[in-house]
Amino acid sequence: MKAHSARINVVLYKLFVLFNEPLFWGPIVITSLQTLGRMSLPDIYFMESAVMVICVLLDIPAGALADVIGRKKTLIIGRVFLLMSTIGFAFMKSPTEAWIANILWSIGFSFQSGADQALLYSTLSQARIKKSFTKIEGCARGSRYILIAVCSLAVGWLAEINLRLPLLLSIPLMLVPLVSAFFLKEERVANSYSAKKQLDVLWKGVVFVIKKPEVRWIIALCALIMGASKIWFFTYNPYFEKVGIPLKYFGVIFFFLNIVAWFFSHYAHSFEKLLKERVCIVLLITCVGVPIVVMGLFPCWPVALLIVVQNFARGFMAPFVANFMNKHIDSEEIRATALSVRSTLTEVVSIFSLMWFGFMDKSLGLLSSLILLGTIVLVLGRISYVRYKSLFSETQVRK
Repeated sequence: MKAHSARINVVLYKLFVLFNEPLFWGPIVITSLQTLGRMSLPDIYFMESAVMVICVLLDIPAGALADVIGRKKTLIIGRVFLLMSTIGFAFMKSPTEAWIANILWSIGFSFQSGADQALLYSTLSQARIKKSFTKIEGCARGSRYILIAVCSLAVGWLAEINLRLPLLLSIPLMLVPLVSAFFLKEERVANSYSAKKQLDVLWKGVVFVIKKPEVRWIIALCALIMGASKIWFFTYNPYFEKVGIPLKYFGVIFFFLNIVAWFFSHYAHSFEKLLKERVCIVLLITCVGVPIVVMGLFPCWPVALLIVVQNFARGFMAPFVANFMNKHIDSEEIRATALSVRSTLTEVVSIFSLMWFGFMDKSLGLLSSLILLGTIVLVLGRISYVRYKSLFSETQVRK
């Protein structure tokens, strides 16, 4: 790919990521599902875990499809479903309608998952600038966090006018990544669809992950951090309400969360160079596990602000892990498939984690469940770190 085409793709990719998700929904996602969708918190946990089964079933086949017919085509398909999902959430009036919208989201996410980062990495690789991946990915996601932060400032007040208003305002902006996907360039030859070819690519991608211990470790770390973070995110609104934070301040809090996420995403490449890899891993585990435990032990509004710490992991992890894994994928033919395997296994962990946490919330209550969740993250994180030191020191010796 020529340098000019690569630069155009990078710009389009940044636009794609910038408007990747509804911008006015994050601070009130649980509140809106409870009020507009008429769902209880345990019902929401169950729904999230149930629809993620669809992601598990579709993610790897969708990644293989992207490797067969082209990543651009699957991105377009995914964006259509995600747009329909946003519309569905904006107009939901019952649990059934919330379920339908969430199912559409899971389908769209599956078609997009893996294909987006695979297309970017291939673009940079063809232009011989793949070392820029972490910087470009971090800057793209960082810009989105800044935009979400700005939008979050208005969410609380918009929600007080009408809880449906932030969702409605998100719909037109979801058209931007769909249009961006149409104009992306993909120089790799996209084959006509063949079920046999798709199954062959799927099998190769799965076998590659099974045989590559470094990739398996990366996926395990990602599943631990992302699974815990997803549960934690769904406790934000209930925790805020428990410690007496008014709805109008939810958006302000999310503003600061996204500023922190922007900083660590935008400068992920600098931190990756400045800090040792093992230090980055320890920080990721610590910034998720410790605040969750403290929030469970000391429920009050100042402690609620510890969610800001978690946004180091939120901002830094995506570019760090994506670059980490892409460096260990040595075949362009299965790149999207291998990335989708990572996404699938992460979702499997999230499914069981959400189901488990919903049960624990009913049995022990929110605070005790948070203490238990944080403790599990720290214990498994310690085990993961010990395995990292053993595995990657051996890898360096073999090299």
